Amino acid sequence: FGRHSYLSVAHEVSRQSRHCCTLAHTSLWRTSSNNIKMEESVDESSPLSYGRHERHDSSTDTNVLLPIPRPVPISARVSSVIKTILKVLVAIIGGTVSLIAFIIATLTGIGPLIEVYLSKRDAEVLDRDKILRDHPEMFLLDIPANINKASHGRPYKVMVRVTRPSEDSKAESGVSTHGSLPPVIFPGGLASNLMTMSRHQDELTTRYGFTVINFDRLGVGLSDPYPRDASLPPSAADVAREMNYVMNNTGATTNADAKWIQVGGSMGTNVATAFVALYPGRLCGFLNLDGLPHGFLQVQCKKFLKDGRAIMNAMRSIRWTGLPRLVLSAAVRPILPAMGSAFTPNQIVGAMCREQFFTATGLEYTTLMSCCDLEAAAWGPQATTEYDTDTMRIMASLAPDESVIVDEVAGVSRSVTNERSESELGTEYIKREDPEFLSFEAKLRALALESPKTVNKLRTHCNWPDPNPRHPVGDYVGGVDADTAVHPLASEFQKMVVRVMCARSYKNLERDYTQTARNHAAARTSLHVLMSGDGKAYYYPQLSHLNLWQQCREVVDITSEIAQAVEHHGSLDSRKSMQATDCWSLFLGLDRDCCPTTTA
Repeated sequence: FGRHSYLSVAHEVSRQSRHCCTLAHTSLWRTSSNNIKMEESVDESSPLSYGRHERHDSSTDTNVLLPIPRPVPISARVSSVIKTILKVLVAIIGGTVSLIAFIIATLTGIGPLIEVYLSKRDAEVLDRDKILRDHPEMFLLDIPANINKASHGRPYKVMVRVTRPSEDSKAESGVSTHGSLPPVIFPGGLASNLMTMSRHQDELTTRYGFTVINFDRLGVGLSDPYPRDASLPPSAADVAREMNYVMNNTGATTNADAKWIQVGGSMGTNVATAFVALYPGRLCGFLNLDGLPHGFLQVQCKKFLKDGRAIMNAMRSIRWTGLPRLVLSAAVRPILPAMGSAFTPNQIVGAMCREQFFTATGLEYTTLMSCCDLEAAAWGPQATTEYDTDTMRIMASLAPDESVIVDEVAGVSRSVTNERSESELGTEYIKREDPEFLSFEAKLRALALESPKTVNKLRTHCNWPDPNPRHPVGDYVGGVDADTAVHPLASEFQKMVVRVMCARSYKNLERDYTQTARNHAAARTSLHVLMSGDGKAYYYPQLSHLNLWQQCREVVDITSEIAQAVEHHGSLDSRKSMQATDCWSLFLGLDRDCCPTTTA
């Protein structure tokens, strides 16, 4: 990957920062000419007028918001150049040697023979009957044919893992025992399975006493593979329905009205957001573990809708050579400790080397974009895809509640810091208590959609293929049906405790995370926090998207923090209700105990 070269825009950004909050009400939704060209004159007072736009690929914009370049000493520059040259030389030599070894191994048949042997071993260690015998907390759940359209009208089985607390873990729980803890569900990320975060699941149960559900979607991990003739990717509506069915049929709670906490890593957050829009009121807590910003639907939609699937198909076609296994094993082995000891290394690596893995991952690239399509529609004019330049800069520059230095894999203990990553805009964060930001926030909140009737389900936020963009799946946002209600996210987030863990290091990821994408990630973080009834953002300036999920203790502790906040708000609501009852009793001149039988 090439390093991102920061352009010299210090003067312009510093000038704009002095006027960052002097916005007219309509500037929040009226995107600048750099991003959107108006098709026609619109009535700016209409709540749906924001939808009448023609888009182009914002990833090609030359006038994007860039960080202020930071002074770098000459010695550091020289050192960086030398390191880059050495890395290039090592990459060239290593790549050449590996290519020669691969060609020799393939031509001699050694590579394919090794792959045949290891594939047989995969079949043995991943035998579902054996796994179910070894893991009594796991079971196969039958999913009806009408849940996921990608099953081509066939019923299928998904693997579910449910961990429940022992009496000892209940006693050690940090949450008071007069109320039960909300159940927790892990919607999986792209190219992951229930083994990936099994350590997080186990620690939530053993350390804090949570009942946790982890499951593999159709085609993923230990669940049934896609039908052989599968070509239709699951939509956002498909994976949300599947998640809802799992929550209702795993016996994790006997209370049908129980509200859940979701812990979504990467794409898992996007799946959970689609779930919130389609199944309102089911969640009380929401942990956004560096979910992909819905702005990716514009910034990098071609990469996900076409390139990702093409790469997975290519990997699947050469799987017989053993090369994909070699690459994936080298990538996964160093991070195995972060996945815990519930499953063996051979099981974890083997699940990623089967044909089923490449098929599912290729299809779910499109599923991810479908989730972004639905999320953008459910946020309406508050979606980051609607921001003009000033609004994007303000939302991307909002101060997190904490910037955290931590790396459990490298043995770095947690500490709070003022350090900022090179991707941050400006030299100072904008603070929520600033009078100017308070005015801006009021205008942003005023744009919230009020009911499902105000959600535009026809308009796609995708801008590829050009010139006729369409929804990633289906004819409506997220692949929903014409009569499916999509609920505005603003009102749903207001009901939840939300925490966002946002990775802010993009070293060696500059190609996948352009500065535009980074701005969308920061702005979406701010949006989740601002719209929540109790929201907090945690930035990690030294962690990338690829290693933030490995911080098991951090994830587990923040999940417990969500549960404590949920319990706190619940007790506050109870006290408010009791105070209201007391006042009503005094007004009637009755004893409070008599009120339930009063029919005033």
